[in-house]
Amino acid sequence: MKILFVVPNFDSYVMAPPLGVLYLSAYAKKYANAEVKIVDALRDNLNTKQITEIAKQYNPDIVGIHCLTAFYKQTVEISRSLKQAGFKVHIGGVHPTFMPYTTLKDSGADFVVCGEGEIPLLKLCQNNFNHKNIQGVYDLESLKDDDTQIDGTPVLKAETVMDLDTIPFPDWEQLPPASYPHSPHAVIARGNPIGIIMTSRGCPSRCTFCSSNNFYKGIRQRSVANVIEEVKYQIKYLGIRELQFTDDNLTLKRDYIIELCNSLLENNIKIDWSTPNGVRADKVDKEVLALMKKSGCYLIDFGIESANNTILKNIRKGETIEQIDKAINLAHEAGMITQGNFIFGLPGETKETIKETIDYAVNSKLDRAGFFALRLLPGSDLSKKMKEKYQLDYDNSFISKPDWLPENLTEDDILRTIQKVYWKFYFRPKRLWNLLNDIPVSQTKYIIKCMMNYHLFKLW
Repeated sequence: MKILFVVPNFDSYVMAPPLGVLYLSAYAKKYANAEVKIVDALRDNLNTKQITEIAKQYNPDIVGIHCLTAFYKQTVEISRSLKQAGFKVHIGGVHPTFMPYTTLKDSGADFVVCGEGEIPLLKLCQNNFNHKNIQGVYDLESLKDDDTQIDGTPVLKAETVMDLDTIPFPDWEQLPPASYPHSPHAVIARGNPIGIIMTSRGCPSRCTFCSSNNFYKGIRQRSVANVIEEVKYQIKYLGIRELQFTDDNLTLKRDYIIELCNSLLENNIKIDWSTPNGVRADKVDKEVLALMKKSGCYLIDFGIESANNTILKNIRKGETIEQIDKAINLAHEAGMITQGNFIFGLPGETKETIKETIDYAVNSKLDRAGFFALRLLPGSDLSKKMKEKYQLDYDNSFISKPDWLPENLTEDDILRTIQKVYWKFYFRPKRLWNLLNDIPVSQTKYIIKCMMNYHLFKLW
């Protein structure tokens, strides 16, 4: 049996291997003895016609398209082209998990996979790609337009692999890190090629703007021994020079991060690593940060969102700005580069809270920061709450305009704020000097594209 996985091409300044698809490929090869090909159209800058031609040449039994909201339009276009060419198509990922009916209706795909894909993929292979009666797999005839099943029961997500150690390492032979340009998840990175790795799936936090808690089933972690084995593999066989842990929260369990750091040291693994997806400020302390630094962590990212405690409470962040500020200062003292991410336009936002957040960010010990307009992503509790008050704009760049606006704020207020705060934050002599010294020449192209996407050269 032959499977073709497709990652759509879309407007992005970040270009990294699609870890989820690489896991699916490795799983299908090991447990179903399938022949798998992956097409990363973003990396290879392929259009829909070129993807369809590749499919015709490869002639798979089924094509699976990876779909996030950021490239939903491209997913629909590719699916319709492949269906017209006579292929069986399924779509998986976060977007179809929470919007299965509209995804099927728009794309014409045969079915969608809701939730994690390993177990349903294996069952599909075992059933000769007959998708009936597989948990988490739905076709259009089985769903109502409110994303429930025809009999009114809620849509169930797929079964999940509880022991993550049983999932083989990602299929790096198909998409090795060295085949990607130096355009990493964290925008700026030291080493190239960059290895990416996840030690866990799931997040216990209930932040209203995030869908992670609703997508994954519980919190599952790989054994530290399994993680260390993959780190060694990536260094030896993939030649990586930097490692990025892309967990939702690498430091969630104190004992785990301590064991991981100690294991890196005990195995004499000397490599720069970072946490570009962010960690919770209340899940680090002086001892943990010192050990992370000693084991190679040079950059730590914090999800801050806002400097206003009322807004943090509104979004169920479960942290205060005082806790966040303490963690940033401790990381700074430990000798790490500190990065923070902020969101403007959250519930309760006003011009006064915007100023409060700008003042905090500019005067903090943060070395780097990202500033975003609120996007109401499918699967987040906030998108459910605001369902009647907004409509997803698939023409909107993922980082450009807000989907929803608090009372008394305009879109122009948010966009001007983002432009203003970037200039104020980075154009401080010491911060700017350190940043310029950290940017490799190979990343200049993507830095400029990032600045353009954030309207940093646009005058209103």
